[in-house]
Amino acid sequence: MTARPRVRSAFRKAGLFLSLTATAAFAGESATSLVGAGMPANCADFAAKVSSSEGNFGTTNQYGCLGAFQFCPGTFNRYYNGSAQSFLNDPSAQVASWTKYEQDSWAQAQNNGLTSLVGQQVCSGGQCATIDQSAILMACQFGCGAKGKLANYAASGDCNSGNVKDGNGVSVCSYLVRGAGYDASCFTGQAACLQGPTGPGDFPTSTGTAANPPTSSAASIIVRPTDI
Repeated sequence: MTARPRVRSAFRKAGLFLSLTATAAFAGESATSLVGAGMPANCADFAAKVSSSEGNFGTTNQYGCLGAFQFCPGTFNRYYNGSAQSFLNDPSAQVASWTKYEQDSWAQAQNNGLTSLVGQQVCSGGQCATIDQSAILMACQFGCGAKGKLANYAASGDCNSGNVKDGNGVSVCSYLVRGAGYDASCFTGQAACLQGPTGPGDFPTSTGTAANPPTSSAASIIVRPTDI
């Protein structure tokens, strides 16, 4: 995640989000390695998709964000009771912590009416998808709050509006498209209703592998505390 110093400082104080760093060196954990750490197999492809723009089990970024899903200070303390090094050394703890984080994100999305988007079509960057549970959770990386980018999109339906984009000009709609088509039932507690691709681009295949992974710049998000 590329952010101005003031924004980074606000994040560190808020401590409410996972880091969204997209760095070439952070290849992410595979579905196989995540299953080995305790992730249910049916949700491993979605977890690997998220991890692909986050980090590996042993990753620490320049902001002190940790692991395969980049838990930042504050968030880390909410979801893990132990040292940073013990967290990095314990893939199972990372999977368990992230699972709880995703469950909380889904609950927040429900409370703020964001799950009403499920079933709607969304298009961004020449790609289209049907919004489903995994799409909502992926887009919650912009924040699931009542005043966040996803909430703004739910209110307007306009993917090009300035209030649905982060500081880099990345629209939350790109993440709705990017995250669609995966089984996220481990986090939502609801049966998955998977949709097939409806156009070219970054869509999961039958194995859940993206056809065209996004570039680092497309994966970089700036989320401000007001987006919570």
